[in-house]
Amino acid sequence: MSSESDAVSGSTASQGERSDAVLTAFLERNPGAKKAAGSLRGGAEVAIMFTDLSGSWRAFVTEAGGIGFEAQAAVDPDFELHIPPQALREICEADAQDLGDLGVSFFEHLVAKEPERRIHATVHSGVVKLTRRGWLGLLTQGGTKVVMWMGRKGLRGPGAVAGALGRLRGK
Repeated sequence: MSSESDAVSGSTASQGERSDAVLTAFLERNPGAKKAAGSLRGGAEVAIMFTDLSGSWRAFVTEAGGIGFEAQAAVDPDFELHIPPQALREICEADAQDLGDLGVSFFEHLVAKEPERRIHATVHSGVVKLTRRGWLGLLTQGGTKVVMWMGRKGLRGPGAVAGALGRLRGK
């Protein structure tokens, strides 16, 4: 994994660390993040923008099945995320070891009311492509915790999930 060095200016997310460094460390160490990467297939990619840094990053599945993270624009992103430092810090500091806990933490930040906690997401891929790249399977890997959270938010069944994705598409 690499991060853009001096070419990007910006503030920090946690204990003096830049947001890209915080996310890099999290992706390298967190068991839930590693399990998520193992569930995804080739071509899965996310465009990431940190609200406290200029520039673009991409997270993607490597040929070895791990997760890559680098400072460059995404080629064919399934999602685009704009992440504020507080949201990033809260997700990384929660250190959810379980994929379900990690998923719930991420989803909570998608629906947060406070701008400093809310991750803005745009879906660029359709349901077929998301399924082919392993994203919808990843939802099921979150297990009961994710299903229960989604149910509390009114997302019951595949049709509700598809509807929610449609609302995020091209947003």
